[in-house]
Amino acid sequence: MKFFFLPVLLSLMLTGVQSVSGANATTAINPDTLTRQQLQDFGEEAKIRIKAFVDYLGIIADKDRPFDERNGAIRQALLMFKKDVSVEVSNINTGGRTILPLRQYLEKIKALKYDKVQITNFESVRLDDWKKQPDGSYQATGLFFQAFKAWRNGVPVYQDKTTKKIEADLRVREDPFYKEKNWMVLLGNITVDATVRDDN
Repeated sequence: MKFFFLPVLLSLMLTGVQSVSGANATTAINPDTLTRQQLQDFGEEAKIRIKAFVDYLGIIADKDRPFDERNGAIRQALLMFKKDVSVEVSNINTGGRTILPLRQYLEKIKALKYDKVQITNFESVRLDDWKKQPDGSYQATGLFFQAFKAWRNGVPVYQDKTTKKIEADLRVREDPFYKEKNWMVLLGNITVDATVRDDN
């Protein structure tokens, strides 16, 4: 996916949030008014965002792209998340796991010591049902499936497939584009569910 398309995708997603919320100001800020259809729509939006995040990872890791483009992808990815989000990473060689702040994780992806890195989705994103919280927000957990492949001197030297869990948070927020309060989905913490070496 080309970088120039992704900011447009993000803009469309945020515009979609407003249209789902409706023009009525009370509807936009009342936590008790979301219908089943609206929750389904927000679920689809959350899945789009999760897939877009992995697309951004692919851009950030792509050493053939200009630095400005890769840094732009980092900025755009951060816009889809809440503040102070963490990402769990796994090492298949040691079995260890590490938790990093999101920005640090993205910077490490950009600086990986390989000649070439490819990060892609290998299955469709999944999301469970929204669960209403005491504060009126809704929480859901998604699954995404990340394939990682790295080369040195034109030869593949490492590849794995990781299933990751990601939080999705739906609540009334101030829209950064329209400066109005609307229901919006942002992504949250990411944890590793399973990592396997991919020898194919």
